[in-house]
Amino acid sequence: MLRRWKSLIWAGMILFLVVGAYGCGDFFSFRTVREREPEKKQPIATSYRFEDIPLPPGMTLNRKESFVYETKTTRTGLLVYEGKGEMEKLANFFKEQMPNYQWRLVSNFELHNVMLTFIKEGWSSVIYIQPQDDETKRIEIRVGPIEIKILPPSK
Repeated sequence: MLRRWKSLIWAGMILFLVVGAYGCGDFFSFRTVREREPEKKQPIATSYRFEDIPLPPGMTLNRKESFVYETKTTRTGLLVYEGKGEMEKLANFFKEQMPNYQWRLVSNFELHNVMLTFIKEGWSSVIYIQPQDDETKRIEIRVGPIEIKILPPSK
């Protein structure tokens, strides 16, 4: 009788070790090898660019500080660019080029920094141009939807 108990204990320990080593899910699994492989996720393809916002030449995107949120119906984000250029020339670039993409300048603040606000049907964009310690300039472009559906006519 004692010998039978020892055999049962050993069999139980071996079964415990086998189940523990393989795990319950895989031990009784009838899935194919392909089903057991981890699912490969498709990389999220995000364009850090708004096609209707022109950029001055020589600006480099700062991906760490930029983000874009996109759904099927909307797109919004903050894009941060850095590069060399004069404040006045950079501001004039946006003032001259944005109307080519149907953006209209609605406010303009320039002192040490430049803040330009543009709108077009259903969208707004705020562009900040800031000097850095060296000759580098930082351009922050914010784009998002707005509720204004009909703009007054341009002059």
